[in-house]
Amino acid sequence: MTPVNVVTGCLGAGKTTAIARALARRPEGETWAVVVNDFGALGIDGALLDDAVGSTSKASERGGVVVREVNGGCVCCATAAPFTLAVTQVLRRFAPDRVLVEPSGVGDAGRVIDALRSEHLGKSVDVRATVCVVDVREFGANARSGVLESELFKSQCECAETLCGSFADVADEADVEAFLAFADGFWPKKIKVFLTRDRDVDVDVLDEACGWAEDERPANADGAAQNAPPRGQGPFVLRPSLVANGSPWMLKNVSERYASCGYAFHQDDVFVRPWLRTFFDEFVLRRRDVARFKGVLRLGADWVRPDVVRSETSDGEIERAIKFTSVAYRRDSRFEIIRERGVDATTDADEDAFWNDVRDRLEACRKKPR
Repeated sequence: MTPVNVVTGCLGAGKTTAIARALARRPEGETWAVVVNDFGALGIDGALLDDAVGSTSKASERGGVVVREVNGGCVCCATAAPFTLAVTQVLRRFAPDRVLVEPSGVGDAGRVIDALRSEHLGKSVDVRATVCVVDVREFGANARSGVLESELFKSQCECAETLCGSFADVADEADVEAFLAFADGFWPKKIKVFLTRDRDVDVDVLDEACGWAEDERPANADGAAQNAPPRGQGPFVLRPSLVANGSPWMLKNVSERYASCGYAFHQDDVFVRPWLRTFFDEFVLRRRDVARFKGVLRLGADWVRPDVVRSETSDGEIERAIKFTSVAYRRDSRFEIIRERGVDATTDADEDAFWNDVRDRLEACRKKPR
């Protein structure tokens, strides 16, 4: 299977430059292909890549770069079929060692990832880490583009495993710090966050494992993981090898007052919406000991976050229900629950029994394999 990376980001963030720098640092003798999409009718980005790396339509025996364009739309919608065709042709004609996909700056990277994992391409490609290129100058006090407030920008960052802060060498230090704080605020955590100096790119980031981040673990109700080493001072969580339709990977955490457990499922596991809603409405929301929960779960072609919606009844009672909000995240399905210890005496006597019960209920919400 051919490794494929999606390199996303808003218009002007520096995607094409980052890709050109990555191409220049590809291993000697390897052939890399780029499938680039311009929203405009003319392929400007493709022409820039051609000029930057001297790509040709025919890769040599010693390796080279092949650039293919999908113009006049965005690969996530209007030109989905041409995109699939372009990737298929590149794989068959050139057998590249890696493919980089650059969606339009107005494109939905999550839909691109879905297309790469579809039945048409899924057996031929191995989707590696998605990189979102972010101009750190947008975090400055004088930035006026409004990019940070756009839903497109949020979804592009959300679906990426790794964030690349571009133009860091010409930005103020305060802008860089603001970007790093923004990147640190995501859940699930990003696998890697890095800055480009002089627009250079570390190609090793393309093979970052699409699993749990090294310093990521379930938090307690105060938002902090217990007994965790300082951030960046060594991993203490092994990234799991998830199996489709297998048991989820579980990671527990406990303090004097709270206990928590995270569950990770393979990206191909699909949850059934009505069954999942019943799990939340009739189990999670009715428990007195549940202090907080969060998750990202796949429902067919859609990936969602479970949010609590509160409403007042005619008797003045507050009712809670679950609303599924679409998200761009695509790495894996995961659910984390935090419970207060000692509230429910019938289950606090056996923590493992409770966490295993949650696991079994989540497994029962999955679509049965054919």
